[in-house]
Amino acid sequence: MTNLPIIEEKEFKSLIAQIPPKDTDSIAEVEKVLASSTIKREDFGALRFLLKKYAGATGSAAFDNPPIKAVTLCCADHGVAKENVSAYPPETTLHMVGNYLISHGSAANVFADFTRAHLCVADLGINSDKAKEIPGLIDFHIASGTNNSAQGPAMTREQAIKSLYYGYTLAKQLHEQQGITLFLPGEMGISNTTASAAITSAILKESPEHTTGRGTNISDERYKTKLATVAKILSANKPDANDPIDVLAKVGGFELGAIAGLMLGAAASRSLTILDGFNSSAAALIALRLAPVLKDYLVPSHRAGEQGQHLILKEMDFTPLMDLNIKLGEAIGSSLVADMLDAAIRAYNNIQKDQTAKELMADSIENDVIPDIAITLTDKTFDYYTHTMPSLDKEAMERCQMRLDNLSKPIYSLGVIEQIAAQLSGITSNELPNDVSKTMLFIGMKKDIPMDRDQAAFVHSFASQTGADSIAAYLTEERTQMDAFEFGRLHGENISLGNQIMGLSLIDNDTAFIDAMADMLCDSQGNLTLEASSFMTQLPPEMQLVASAVLGAMIAATHNRTMIILGDRAVTALASYAAQLVPEIQPFLLPIEPPLYHLAVKIPGITACTGMRLIDAAIRTVNDMKTFSEAQVATANDGPGAGRQI
Repeated sequence: MTNLPIIEEKEFKSLIAQIPPKDTDSIAEVEKVLASSTIKREDFGALRFLLKKYAGATGSAAFDNPPIKAVTLCCADHGVAKENVSAYPPETTLHMVGNYLISHGSAANVFADFTRAHLCVADLGINSDKAKEIPGLIDFHIASGTNNSAQGPAMTREQAIKSLYYGYTLAKQLHEQQGITLFLPGEMGISNTTASAAITSAILKESPEHTTGRGTNISDERYKTKLATVAKILSANKPDANDPIDVLAKVGGFELGAIAGLMLGAAASRSLTILDGFNSSAAALIALRLAPVLKDYLVPSHRAGEQGQHLILKEMDFTPLMDLNIKLGEAIGSSLVADMLDAAIRAYNNIQKDQTAKELMADSIENDVIPDIAITLTDKTFDYYTHTMPSLDKEAMERCQMRLDNLSKPIYSLGVIEQIAAQLSGITSNELPNDVSKTMLFIGMKKDIPMDRDQAAFVHSFASQTGADSIAAYLTEERTQMDAFEFGRLHGENISLGNQIMGLSLIDNDTAFIDAMADMLCDSQGNLTLEASSFMTQLPPEMQLVASAVLGAMIAATHNRTMIILGDRAVTALASYAAQLVPEIQPFLLPIEPPLYHLAVKIPGITACTGMRLIDAAIRTVNDMKTFSEAQVATANDGPGAGRQI
């Protein structure tokens, strides 16, 4: 048992009252560095937001090293599980803790490794003496699960304060002992989305119908039970919306209180917290009501699959950076954002280097200019490609999906990440795609001045993180559309012969050209504005050349079974036109923004590189997670997972 002293409510509130405000000088220094760059301020998009948030939280704009990160999982059982609101039995909490610390086969393990974070697992209230036997489990045990909140308060007010203080202390210890400056909280506790729904309803004064989701992917019948249970919890306890500790005590959970405390302790330690899904967002609601200054120490990650989380993000005035339909609170979305922050910090440091260093980074991008050779293509060339396009390997996809369904997680809970893994298996005919190679292809018009060196620094930083080579293919005004198409086709052919992934992006020192092309092709929502059969003739000559080269690269890459990552609005629109003309292309495309990311970064190639990292995460998921049987975790007894998970 932990030997922390008992703390009174007044003492705890005194601690969190000492959380310092954000460091405005450090934020101003980040702005100064970015303003001195040749890249336009608006082109940094969400990367600027992340850099400023981290500087303001840590009190420094001198990013000498990447953040030291901790995926911190708080675990506890819930008495309300007796109401049959989950697809998994209560003992799953204990099983998953063993998975984290013994089998190392959970999504949390995979994503902590992905973003190079420490994995810390704490027992706040696991209902089993066997938890004590699990090596590495941090002991902050309060009780063996909460009471059944459908019958009365989940815990006493004293226990609620204890859970907050334990989380606060955990953050302080991790900061002081391991230098953690970036916290990625997660949780494990069967029925915790029921508690989070009740917390959200209580604090935001919303009905259960607006805050309650399907959690572990429960059936329609069990969802009705869950809705009724949340209503019963609120009716039985009447939590005070103006008293966050009362809400936590009456309808919450030990692990949710600990996560709220963790965020407060992180802020007190001048560290940043990246929110994950519904449960960490519900915990943040409690923490923010206790210390509104905490908002300056929080960053959203993704829009989760639970509707209650959407209401919380709106209340916080946070715009999620990703929309991946993830329904699992094991720091998955937050790990992806932490990985993005690493690359942004590396790029931020690189643009401050001298010109010689930037020249070396620019030299890492291979340059090729369209040759001065006229090309004549016949209909036979196009017929060959359009009539010999491959299809996805359905058998490989089915085998991949079966493994995904049996990994130790709620079925379908990883959303887009699962879809990408299955799509890649169909493209590569490998049910466990692994060791894929990647190349970034940039297409643009040749200019008299070399590639912008600060753009090159960003490309180098993000591409090197994903292990991708980079090629910039430049066109010249005197070439024809046929020449441009063949130039793009040859690059697509050469890349796809040695790579399974091709990122595709336009490049220009002035991103206004890319914006203008995108605006001609589609509206702000991504809807196409031109007729597919004649769209090319409605573009200015330079854009016609660029579009022809992009289409050539896409057709060749698809023909050779390569996934194409769409790296900007213009390329995404061109891919949509191409798919209308040659529908077989569609299954080989992966659009990133929209619909998956909302970064608004206009620096060429950065969106495609973040897409490549998303693919890396999907590959690690399908290969490195363990199945229910391998990790000895209980399977679903309700919903689509029942009977399929073995």
